[in-house]
Amino acid sequence: MKKAFEILKWLLLVVIIVVLMAFSFKQQEKVKCQHFDVLLATSEGHFVNNEMIHELLQNKNLHPLERTSAEIAIKEIEQSISNHPAVKNANVYSDILGKISIDIIQRKPIARVVGEKDSYYIDEDGQWMPLSNHYTARTLVISGNVAVVNSEALFQMAKYIYKDPFWNAQIMQVHIEYNEDLTLIPRVGYHQIVFGEAENFEEKFSNLKLFYEKGISYKGWNNYSSINLKFKNQIVCTKK
Repeated sequence: MKKAFEILKWLLLVVIIVVLMAFSFKQQEKVKCQHFDVLLATSEGHFVNNEMIHELLQNKNLHPLERTSAEIAIKEIEQSISNHPAVKNANVYSDILGKISIDIIQRKPIARVVGEKDSYYIDEDGQWMPLSNHYTARTLVISGNVAVVNSEALFQMAKYIYKDPFWNAQIMQVHIEYNEDLTLIPRVGYHQIVFGEAENFEEKFSNLKLFYEKGISYKGWNNYSSINLKFKNQIVCTKK
């Protein structure tokens, strides 16, 4: 009898908890959203800002302010923001007081491709990213005959330049010639770097850096019109 009473007591407690939770959920559904925060992760780019997110949701009739939790389409909000070409990831969540928050991670462009017909960015994942009317990223420029070159090798090379502090500061442009050779334009010095193909780029950059450090002084960079890396295990320089 005592055991049956204990079981009944626990069952009653469970029922009370379920009822209270159901009541709490019902009350929470009636709470209107009074606070809407857009949290942009620290990024080098400013392709997305708070005003753009507010406008996007208003245009799609998804803005959560003054709506109850039952009326707020969190999944649709999240998907709409994630579909923005400059957004890598968006996470929408709410609290019991009806506050809606959005964490946004922007995509990071590592290079800007300037072709004969169009222009776009390549992000760190190798995906195309359209240019923005609101912001221009200071990135490596890839120009010339972009249609003929090995795009995967070129992307890996651009990523290498982006991640290396020295080359990211030194190389400002990669121009693709019609014979598919790459010509690099540095920020320091008046020479051009005849790079050849993108394959084996790490070895070529290693040789070039060694040449910069051991072969010529800082002042000597301006004495050359070109530095040729096309030939394996040698660097051919042309003086002005």
